[in-house]
Amino acid sequence: MTQQEVVLAARGLTKAYGANQVLHGIDLDIRAGSALGVVGENGAGKSTLLGILSGRTSPSGGTLSAQGQEQHFASPRAARNAGIVLIPQELAYVPHLTVAENLLLANWPARRWTVSHRRVLREGQAALDRLGLKVDARRTLAELSLAERQLVEIAKALLGQARVLILDEPTAALHARETAFLMEQLHQLKDDGVALIYVSHHLDELFEITDELAVLRNGRLADLTRTADTTVDRTVTLMLGTERPPEGAPRNPADTSPGLSLRAWSCSTQPRLDDVDLEVRGGEVLGLFGLVGSGAETIARGLGGHQRGIRGTVTDGTLTTGVPGKPREARAHGIAYVPAERKTDGLALGRTITESLSVMVLGRFARFGMWLDRRKNNRFCTEAVSTFDVRCRSVDQEVGELSGGNQQKVLVASRLLAGPRVLVLHEPTRGVDIGSRHQIHQQLHDYSRRGGAVLLVTTDVQEAISATDRLLVMRDGKVIGELVGSRKTESTALALAIGGSDV
Repeated sequence: MTQQEVVLAARGLTKAYGANQVLHGIDLDIRAGSALGVVGENGAGKSTLLGILSGRTSPSGGTLSAQGQEQHFASPRAARNAGIVLIPQELAYVPHLTVAENLLLANWPARRWTVSHRRVLREGQAALDRLGLKVDARRTLAELSLAERQLVEIAKALLGQARVLILDEPTAALHARETAFLMEQLHQLKDDGVALIYVSHHLDELFEITDELAVLRNGRLADLTRTADTTVDRTVTLMLGTERPPEGAPRNPADTSPGLSLRAWSCSTQPRLDDVDLEVRGGEVLGLFGLVGSGAETIARGLGGHQRGIRGTVTDGTLTTGVPGKPREARAHGIAYVPAERKTDGLALGRTITESLSVMVLGRFARFGMWLDRRKNNRFCTEAVSTFDVRCRSVDQEVGELSGGNQQKVLVASRLLAGPRVLVLHEPTRGVDIGSRHQIHQQLHDYSRRGGAVLLVTTDVQEAISATDRLLVMRDGKVIGELVGSRKTESTALALAIGGSDV
């Protein structure tokens, strides 16, 4: 196989769901030993395109060719047999099985009526060694870091002789060190002749790993160019169809007022807390930044009533109580919580947009405390969809049918519409496109201008700097720095978070 051989070609791909055309005549060539980046806003057609390339979705028109042969993938297995493997954002694995068992789950080495566990271990360890992954194949998947699980999934694909790896937001849940490690392995795969299709909202990653960039907008190929011949700003403009929205401009927060104080928060379980004090004030967006395991996640979950084992107090105005033990106790403090995992913890994907937006405010639309005034409820939700720019067919559409960015807008909107005193958000823009990210941040700023208190907990240093008025940095269960004004920079925040010198 030559390094520039076209291993997968798409010609005139289209996809329609009824009258809704979501892809319009996409042409792409995927070459061995190279990486194609695919970018676009949520709803631009990326997921549909990946689904077609990986056999999860049938195209309405156009052709696919693999190694020069026209293909009609009826299933992911058919695509896998042709050497094309999708590694999704949400990995599928069996946590209590060993790494080796997960690797060979689809192709058990058997001896008559029994499984050869020795052979499973030998072949599994060999697959890890080929990828340069220093992991004991006898460990369970639950013991591995997220980056290691991503690489195990890649090793599984290579066991099946994958020629094309499709990676969908592979670093969405990784911290900086894990991302760097993953990038090293992907560069090695390119050197070995494997073709990559890399989908990410992190443009810095795309400019590091890819050779070409395909920009999708409204289901069309807006641009296809060599990565070296374009820029981040040009790419964003092509994605949005307009100039890049401003990020990180200086902001004058409203006059701050007492909001919520945490005192002496401690937690002995991982990620631990060690005597943490902080105050989030009305009229500001307070950022809480730290790497995975720093303890910031524990604070977010604790304020939402989702984390047990925390000792300490919460002061809401003049009332001081213990840490919320349940979500309803958090709501009694006027706290609304946006969890990091929207699909499992924040939204019921089978519910409609109307049901999701009004779930916390149904009492406003009850007649005589018993019957729901559906007309008022629908009018309220229609106005909310417009205010938060949720892209949908109607308010009766199921949330699970929306793109990730629009799902996140629904989640944030449902909490803000409840009128909390304090809004706590954990990774609010993970896996969200640039346009939606900007809109969500704008809603947070508008809310704080009205006197609301916002605590934004994130592992994304760019978000920590650009979206906040004041920033606390955590490491090893402690708040080890407060950054404001000219000291609030990415380099300073990262240096504090990783334990380096304060620059």
